[in-house]
Amino acid sequence: MFKEQIISTAKRLFSGNGIRKVSMSDIAEGAGVSKRTLYESFENKEALLVEILREDFLRIYTCLDEPDTGTNTALDIILHFNRELQINSVCDAFYKDIVHYPAAMAAQAANKKAMLDRMMSLLKRGVDEGVFLPEINYDMIALMIREHAKMLPPPEIFEKYTHEEVHNTFFLLFIRGICTDNGRRILKQYIVKGYYITPTHRPFDKYVPA
Repeated sequence: MFKEQIISTAKRLFSGNGIRKVSMSDIAEGAGVSKRTLYESFENKEALLVEILREDFLRIYTCLDEPDTGTNTALDIILHFNRELQINSVCDAFYKDIVHYPAAMAAQAANKKAMLDRMMSLLKRGVDEGVFLPEINYDMIALMIREHAKMLPPPEIFEKYTHEEVHNTFFLLFIRGICTDNGRRILKQYIVKGYYITPTHRPFDKYVPA
């Protein structure tokens, strides 16, 4: 029970403040446990961070690994997965701080590889289902997905937009581009439901060339 409280508290503090600003004392106080109990559960902050990444990965990966039952296509699964990613949002400082924790970086890299491998299998399945175009070079798509994943947080050039706007714009541009007509009909259903509407409309007349 204490371990769950500690992980939940640490995740909330790391997500909102970054990692380096949060001390083990802050985590113990927030979780309502003694520092002794905290250190009995986790050797240090990095061990706690690795456990948070592991739990998040298992939760998110489940969205990509659901049984092939019902009427869900590979596109439906990817769209649900993308929504789960957005729920798991963190502040910019988290991404800047994590590079100082080698074990956490290694865990994150392994998680991203596993998700990319699963994503590629879904893209290939989507071709067989008729929701993704067969003439696309999906090896190149894999490279694009990998590079996009590095944009966390988005570069400063996008600072006037929210993370959600940046992510959804790139995601919708990508996913719609590889969809067949049938795939676009499925995608439209999610847009109509409001799953992928960005919070602010940005008309072209606001565009200022760099």
